[in-house]
Amino acid sequence: MSQRSNELTLSDNLASAPIGTHNPPPLTPDLLDQDRPIAAQATQAVLNQSEFEIDWSLYFNDDALDSFTRDGFVVLDALFSNTALLALQAESGFVNYRDAKLAEGVRQPDIRGDRIRWIGDNFFAGFYYLQSIEALALWLNRTLFAGIRHSEAHYACYPPGFGYQWHTDNPNGRDERVVSAVFYLNDDWRQTDGGELAIVDNHGNEHKIIPKANRLVVFDSNLQHQVEIAHRQRYSIATWLRRDDPVRLVA
Repeated sequence: MSQRSNELTLSDNLASAPIGTHNPPPLTPDLLDQDRPIAAQATQAVLNQSEFEIDWSLYFNDDALDSFTRDGFVVLDALFSNTALLALQAESGFVNYRDAKLAEGVRQPDIRGDRIRWIGDNFFAGFYYLQSIEALALWLNRTLFAGIRHSEAHYACYPPGFGYQWHTDNPNGRDERVVSAVFYLNDDWRQTDGGELAIVDNHGNEHKIIPKANRLVVFDSNLQHQVEIAHRQRYSIATWLRRDDPVRLVA
């Protein structure tokens, strides 16, 4: 098959094949070295920033702000356009994931079993996602005086049988992270698939949130939370809004 045929087929797939039950992207895309550049070109070709633009005053309205300040978290559904969601789903399938480590720099899969890749300007869909998150940071600064100075995010994939035990996003007394958020990428997620985000609110009550596609969970970075064991491959974007100076990440 010619390279042009491959491009057309892959472009069609990127536009029409989200991460569902029957077509999850591979966890280790080492066999996709030839397809990955084509995937990037195809993703770039169908994207523009407007697909990711969100009026945060509509999503984070007075009710949502009250819930966030009262309980410490809020769940926002149907966030992005279908094109933006499909692009993020497709890009997550062509990421060269690396083993995640704990704050101490060690790999302990019995505590944290995800594989990750930090998002920089070398990711098309992910970079547009970060621009939308920066707009959220500006809105939270304006409405809650949050003091956010920059944002960061990484793609994350949990293989079946893995999760992330109870923790906060400011370990060891650190306080650089103000707000955390997780955006979910899997279509057709069922309760039997596991992988819920368990979170303890400001009142000590535990909530379990299903990781369904196009859902963003925004929460105080100091809240205790964990990822329940996933029973199928689970894709998401972990996100943090921070009060310290930005650091250049190596892709």
